Amino acid sequence: MSAFYFRWVLLPALWIAGSQMHITNRREYTISAGLAFMLKCNEDSEMQNVSVSWSLDNITGINIRGNELWFLPAELSHSGFYSCLSSKNGSDTWTTIFDVFVENKTCPCANREDEATSIKDIECLLPHIFEIDPQAQVTWRNNCLPLNVTNSKVFPINRSRDMVGLYTCFVRFTFGGRNYTAAQTTKIYSRAEDYVVTKPEIIYPKNETHKVTLGESYTLKCKALAGKNDNDETYIYWSSDNHALNLDFDSRIVKEGNRTYLLSAVDIPEVTEEYLDTNFTCIVQHPAGSDFGRVVLIQASQNERYYWIGFGLVALLILLCAVAFLFRVDLVLAYRTLCPSAAVSSDGKSYDAYVSYLHGDQHSSSSAMTFALDFLPAVLEDLYGYKLFISGRDELPGEAVHDVIADRMSRSRRLIIVLTSQSCVSPQTDATKSLLSDKLTTSELQLEEAKTSYDQIWAVYEQRVGLYDALVKQGLKVILVQVEDGVEEALLPESLQYISRTKGVLKWRQSASDRVNRSFWKYMRYRMPPAKRRKSQELTVL
Repeated sequence: MSAFYFRWVLLPALWIAGSQMHITNRREYTISAGLAFMLKCNEDSEMQNVSVSWSLDNITGINIRGNELWFLPAELSHSGFYSCLSSKNGSDTWTTIFDVFVENKTCPCANREDEATSIKDIECLLPHIFEIDPQAQVTWRNNCLPLNVTNSKVFPINRSRDMVGLYTCFVRFTFGGRNYTAAQTTKIYSRAEDYVVTKPEIIYPKNETHKVTLGESYTLKCKALAGKNDNDETYIYWSSDNHALNLDFDSRIVKEGNRTYLLSAVDIPEVTEEYLDTNFTCIVQHPAGSDFGRVVLIQASQNERYYWIGFGLVALLILLCAVAFLFRVDLVLAYRTLCPSAAVSSDGKSYDAYVSYLHGDQHSSSSAMTFALDFLPAVLEDLYGYKLFISGRDELPGEAVHDVIADRMSRSRRLIIVLTSQSCVSPQTDATKSLLSDKLTTSELQLEEAKTSYDQIWAVYEQRVGLYDALVKQGLKVILVQVEDGVEEALLPESLQYISRTKGVLKWRQSASDRVNRSFWKYMRYRMPPAKRRKSQELTVL
């Protein structure tokens, strides 16, 4: 029989594991052209109730004889994959895939190894050839050089380290009326004095309990560390207490640094009750020893499932709240745009906002007037349909100041106060500070009227009435707008300081960038009450 290289095989002990299963077994062989060679599907196929079927196209020189596939002889064109399916009692099955490589060499590669000091002779292990032809002739070669030994199935080495090397026996036999030659090579090696073989070890699982959900798929995973100097003799497989289960598992070898690991997994397409409370055991075996780890599947508690569902819903709610908080301004404005009729208030008010600012010819007053009389109505009134009462523009000549202010504010939803540097002048040098003070009584305010201009009186009274309504009656919301630098919160009246700290101040600059002013108008609209938009043009640079 020709030589072959055997790398990986699951031993027949898998049958003894007791579980119904399907195993995929892979073997690799390297053989020499011109030699007869035989593949055996399953070592247990001679047992009763074991059937074998080969998957093979009609190839010249290859014959099927039940459990065996014969190459008579092997040719270079025979290199490729061959597979067979074996089953026991029509239930347990496994597939063996043979990867055959035919090379053009006189002596085949070694298919077995022995340590020089542990054996006294080498046997030509081709028993199936001698069964076919008991008169077969045997010759020997050492490292493919002929030896003066003929017609002997045994070659003596007497446990000598000097006998290290490759020993090949060639057997000429007659089969089916034709003569063939088969061969088998044994490697004799000598180990170092400190050579040690250790047993494998299961990394996981380690007597674990896994929670599963009925009806869902699940994968059992096992990882084992191959022992030191295992010589590819370590194998891994699964078994279970429930023999009716079909454990279809895959195994493979991986290298991590200088260590070798074996991985095996069982895929369960659908978890049913028969899988529950059953010991699934991953076993790793080697001639030096074995190890195992168990997994028990239990049904996950419905309460726990509901807990995770509830946790997910709470997390989703928190996320939605966070998004709503971060984009609250855009969401409110979008709602007002999409549902204008639902957003518009029907509280009986005549004005959406009362606009108060310092009047006069000073530069600060000029900035406030430009914003209040030009930019503010151009955007809020013309673009978004708000109705504003702007002091200095909408009052009628001859009306009493106090009556006009009190009446218009009572019919307004918001109070917009335009702040400039004159809103926080030094109290030691400017009488206007006293006009802005929250502590003036009505009689004191009337005395100050004689000292200050009509415009200052108007602005001061507007603010006193509006702030009283906002802070005491809680009927009017105040929007502070800063139109120039130099406004210090510490120098503002206490009521304005309170509003600045709690509601903030919107800052507008005529010479600012488009992005800054767009942001200003967006927050201004957010603080304003809903209003039906009159025009469709978009806001550009204002």
